[in-house]
Amino acid sequence: MAMEDDTGGSRKRGLFLDLSQEPFAKAARQTNAEYLAAFQAFDFDRSGFIDIAELSNALQAVQHSVEATSPGASNRLFPRPFQVTTCCWLCARFGDGARLSATQFCELLDYVRNLKDIFNEIDVDTSGSISCAELHRAFQLSGVNVAENVVAQVGRSYDADSSGTLEFDEFVQMRLEWDCYITAWDRATSGNTVIQPERLLQVLEEVKRSMEPVGQSLQRQADVPVFMSQGLFFTSMFKVHRPFQAQTCEWLIIRFGEGNLFLTFSQYSAMLVFMKEMKSAFCKLDANASGSLNLDELYNCFAGLGMQLPPQLVAQISQSFDRDNSGEIEFDEFVQMAVEWHEMMQQQSRFTEQASGRISAADLQELFGCVRVLYRVRDGAVQTMRAFSPHACRWLVAMFGSPMPGEAFAQGLAWNEFLTVIQYLKGAYAKYLTCDISRHGAVTTQDLWVALAACGIHMTQEVVDNIRRCYDTDSSGTFEFDEFIQLLVECQLYDQVFDARVAQPSTLTPLNRLNPLLGPALASAGSANGLVTLDKSAFFSMAFAVPRNL
Repeated sequence: MAMEDDTGGSRKRGLFLDLSQEPFAKAARQTNAEYLAAFQAFDFDRSGFIDIAELSNALQAVQHSVEATSPGASNRLFPRPFQVTTCCWLCARFGDGARLSATQFCELLDYVRNLKDIFNEIDVDTSGSISCAELHRAFQLSGVNVAENVVAQVGRSYDADSSGTLEFDEFVQMRLEWDCYITAWDRATSGNTVIQPERLLQVLEEVKRSMEPVGQSLQRQADVPVFMSQGLFFTSMFKVHRPFQAQTCEWLIIRFGEGNLFLTFSQYSAMLVFMKEMKSAFCKLDANASGSLNLDELYNCFAGLGMQLPPQLVAQISQSFDRDNSGEIEFDEFVQMAVEWHEMMQQQSRFTEQASGRISAADLQELFGCVRVLYRVRDGAVQTMRAFSPHACRWLVAMFGSPMPGEAFAQGLAWNEFLTVIQYLKGAYAKYLTCDISRHGAVTTQDLWVALAACGIHMTQEVVDNIRRCYDTDSSGTFEFDEFIQLLVECQLYDQVFDARVAQPSTLTPLNRLNPLLGPALASAGSANGLVTLDKSAFFSMAFAVPRNL
């Protein structure tokens, strides 16, 4: 059953092989005398239906019938009674979520027998359960070439008894859920090998609709643990229904598409595992199932990940993802945030590996090439940016770092300071793109005044012209983002220093009359001897009088 991942066509093969839907085969299943006899035996009120509570017993009756006619362990359909959770899945797939008719019961039994054959094929060591290695091999042979750790996550999400392996009824749950994912993929791709952002949005909404019956069925069962439904996506999973945003799909494709604006089926599979984990994490934080997180809950989220962030930074992060300005983070926005910060968490070890807990400007330059936080989708392509220059990185370190003893200015960034830099760059990049009128990925010299004003630097056109001439040393007429950041940081630092000097005249600067070294000389010199007072515009014009490449 080996398949390559790029063959196209339906993904229902190998591990995910389904029953034939030919009319003759379907009719044969629905009139199976053995199945119908089991159904009649458990339809106690002769209503023509059996419910979830009766289903497990009915399945066991079929098992006993099989064992009576063909004794032997190899013929056992079900090694143990099905869990209520599995029965909920089966009722949702073949019935109305609460009960089954006779023909639906027959379809269900044939589906389970087909899964038993697949299960036995995967269970290479005939242990009666499927290990992670066996499941990974089955995914590969089915054309789903995901990493072994991703498959391990798949297995763990169904391993209700934490045995480290999947028993048959747990395997049935996995197949039923992945049947929904595959059906949604097949409908959206129509045999193509990849899926685009707009189609991914369609898939996610279809998955929610298809999962609705099982989600409601699980929630109705008092003896089913709440966590069993926490990783599922269904329409009524929160008190308020909110559809996924197109931007969420773009973030997911940036995260899993390896630089492409589409996903293969293997990447789609890895994305689903990630989404299930994020849904479970969100539900644990959202105790009242409101479907949104406030600032306190978001702060606890980061703390639970071992990231003790300053409340002000958490507020900035929340604001940057709160697309609807509700003041809270809905699940859709949480997914976008999780995509970004999941990647950021992977970089934390770079800081802990350093004795000082800091990274240098050179390390920062390298790190910027490893994270995709700043990537955006624009005009149908994933927009990346060129590497930051060492000079720009030194400016960022100086602005956001904390000087160590003996340092005139900061020479490195701690972890929380790095996160603040990232948040700063995200905000600056969003404003930078709005000023990229030509949509070529760079701001022209003519648009520089607008870009600086958007970032809070309000200067006369004459000052901006000085800044432009100072930095546009190659006369290209444009500023790449790293060039823009370099001049923006310099402007903001000068702006802060100037405002601080105006607010506190006693600050000991070299040209302050109160300075113990130069103050007396300045005081005696007076304006008559050439002492000049500069306003902010004049100060900036002077600061940017010399090109930065000299």
